[in-house]
Amino acid sequence: MTPQLSIDRPFRRYGGVVAACLALAVLANAFAVYYVVQERYIYYWDWSHYWDRYRDLAGSLTQHPIATLGSLIGSIRKDDHNSLPVLPLVPVGWLFGTGRLPYILAITNIYLVPAVLVMGLLVQRLFRPYFPRRPFVPFVLTVASLPLLHMLWAAALQGYPDVVGIVLIGGISLLHFAVPLSEQGLGRLVATGLLLCLLVLLRRWYAFWVVAFFPAITVAHGLDIYQRHGIAWRPYLTAGRNAVIIGLVFTLTLFWLAAPFALRAMRTDYSDIYSAWRYNNSLVEVAKDVARKFGWFELITGLVGLVWLIVRQETRVIGSFLLVQLFAIFVLFARTQVFGVQHVYLLIPGLAVGIAAVVIGLWREMTNGLWRVASVGCVLAALSISSFATFVPGVAGIAEHLGSFVPAPSTRLYPLVRYDIDVLENLLARVETLELQQPGDIYVLASSHILNSNILQNACRLGPHPRSFCDRILYTHDVDKRDGFPRRFLQATYLVAASPTQYSVRPDDQRVVGVLAREVTEGHGIGASFQRLPGRFTLDNGVTVWIYMRVRPFERTDLDALEDEFNGYYPGRGHLFSVP
Repeated sequence: MTPQLSIDRPFRRYGGVVAACLALAVLANAFAVYYVVQERYIYYWDWSHYWDRYRDLAGSLTQHPIATLGSLIGSIRKDDHNSLPVLPLVPVGWLFGTGRLPYILAITNIYLVPAVLVMGLLVQRLFRPYFPRRPFVPFVLTVASLPLLHMLWAAALQGYPDVVGIVLIGGISLLHFAVPLSEQGLGRLVATGLLLCLLVLLRRWYAFWVVAFFPAITVAHGLDIYQRHGIAWRPYLTAGRNAVIIGLVFTLTLFWLAAPFALRAMRTDYSDIYSAWRYNNSLVEVAKDVARKFGWFELITGLVGLVWLIVRQETRVIGSFLLVQLFAIFVLFARTQVFGVQHVYLLIPGLAVGIAAVVIGLWREMTNGLWRVASVGCVLAALSISSFATFVPGVAGIAEHLGSFVPAPSTRLYPLVRYDIDVLENLLARVETLELQQPGDIYVLASSHILNSNILQNACRLGPHPRSFCDRILYTHDVDKRDGFPRRFLQATYLVAASPTQYSVRPDDQRVVGVLAREVTEGHGIGASFQRLPGRFTLDNGVTVWIYMRVRPFERTDLDALEDEFNGYYPGRGHLFSVP
C-alpha cells in the first residue's frame, strides 16, 4: 500500500484558507477593474488628492529621493493630509504606471485585501476554540463575508487610501486583546501605543478611534477584571497603570513626530470649521444618515453580533470594547460633522466583527447541513444585494423590490461618468487663447461637483492636450469658516463663473463663492471691474459657464463694502475676512 504524501495533511488543513485568500484576491481585483474601467471622469478634491500625491511621489522619489523624503517628513509633521498613506503604494506606480487603474488596484491589494485578512485573523482567534477539527472555519467565513460590505469599498474605489486604517486597527486588536490588560508586559504596551500613533499619522481623523479606544478598554477590561477577581483592587490598579502607559507612549510619540499638527489640533475647534458638513445637531438625524449609507440590515446584523459576543463570556471583553467604542465614536464624530464615505471606516471594525460573528454563529449552531448552508447563504446574499445595489446600475431596482426582506442602503455609488468633458476642453481652449493674448491668473467662481477650481486644474493638467497655463488656475476658497476671504481672487485677470451659482454645501457656508459670484454676474460692486466675454459653455445638469476679464482696478469703496458684508455674516472673524 502506497503511503500518502506528507503534504496531504497540511493541504487538507490549510487548503480552505489558501482557496479563500486566492478567491479574495482574484475577485477583489476583478471588481476594482470592472468599476474603474467604466469611469469617464475628471477627479477632484478628495477623489484626486491622494492620487496626485501618489503620482508626485512616484516621480520625485526616483529623481530627488533625499529631498522628497525630507518633504515627506515635513508633511507628516504639519499637514492634516500628509503623503504617508500613499508611500507604500509607490512601488506599484513604478511597476505599472500612475494611472487611475493602477492606483485603485494598489489600494485594493496593499490595503483593502490585507484589511480583510487581518480582520479574519482577529475573528478566528475569537472563535477558534469552537472549531477544534476545522480551526480555520471562522477565518474562511469572515473572508467570505467582509468583502461584501459595500462601505468597505466605497472610499477605496473613490481614491481614498483610508482603508489602511482597518489593517492597523485589526493589528492593534490582535495585539491588545491577546492578553488581559492587567497582565500585559511593557513591550506589548509600547507597541500598542506606537500603533495607535501610526494610525493617527496615516489619517488624522482616526484620532476619533484612538480617543474612543481608552474609555472602551476601561469598560471592557473593568468588566473582565470584575468577573475574574471581583473587587480586589490590585488588578484594577495594574490595568489602569498599563492603560496610562499606552496613552503616554501614544502622546509622546505623536508630539515627537508631528508636534506642529498635534499643537494645532489641540487649539482648533474642528466642529466649527467643519460645520459646513454638519447638516444638523441631532444625533438621530446623523444615525439616519449612517443607516442610509450602510443599510439597516448591515447595521442591525452588526449590532446583534456584538451583543452576542458580549453575552458569551469567552468573547465578552472584545465584544464590550467594540460596542462601547462604536457608540463613543459615533457621538464624538457626529458633534463635528456627518460621516463621509471615508469616515465610516471608524465604524466598520465593530460592525464587521459583529456581522462575522453572526455568520459564524449560524454556521456553528445550525447542526443540520441544509439549514446551515441556507442560513449563512441568506446573510451573504443580503450583503451581496446591498453591495451590488450600491455599485452596479440596474441592481437598485431589484433591491427596492426586496426592500421588505433586505433593508438595503439608499446610497448609490455608481462608476463616475461625465458627459461634458469635450465642453470642458473647449472651455480650456478658450482660456488658452486668452492667455496667449494677455497672460494672467484664473479664478473659478464655482464650488460644486460640476465645476470647481480643482476640476479645471485637473482637466488642464491631465487632459488630452498639454497646456502651459495650468499653474495659473488659482485654488478657489470653497468654505467660509475654513478658508476665509480669497485674497487671490483680487489678483485674477480672468474669472470662470457659472449659472446657477455652484455650491457643494449650504450656500450660507459658501458665501466666499456666492457673494463674489453675485457681484460679478450682476456687474455691481467689485463686479463692475469685470467684463463678460463672448461665448458660453453648457456643462452637465445644464450649468452654464461664462468667462469674465478684469478691465479696470478695484475701487477701494467696493472692497470696503465687501469686507463689511462678510464681517456682518461672521462678526469677530476679521482675521479671516479682511479685504486688502
